Amino acid sequence: MMKEAQEDQARKAAKNQALFRDVNERIEELVGKAWHPDFICECADEHCVEKLQLSLREYEEIRASPVHFPVKVGHDYPEFERVVAVSDRYAVVEKIGAAAEVAKTLDPRSRVKGASWVDVENEPSYPDSRI
Repeated sequence: MMKEAQEDQARKAAKNQALFRDVNERIEELVGKAWHPDFICECADEHCVEKLQLSLREYEEIRASPVHFPVKVGHDYPEFERVVAVSDRYAVVEKIGAAAEVAKTLDPRSRVKGASWVDVENEPSYPDSRI
């Protein structure tokens, strides 16, 4: 039962991060060639409104993997992701397990035909604080 609850939380967190990723994809479309546009933190905290300074190149390098997300340093959740890179402006987390599967499914750049937010919309809400 505990493992199932943890997987549910991991799926919900990945869903939250995928939503932030979709917003950042739109920001990228709108800013064009801006060198360091403001992106939003793609952490699992659905209430986070922190901004990240990334170049478009940095964002594209992170987005090369559907399971990588840029977050503020310290905004990682080791229960379902691991930090794979850190800079003075942001960290990159990699989703693992059930969270990775949700992130892949909801990735707008590699979304499986027919996959959508509806596939995971009934997941429980992620808690406001870290576990």
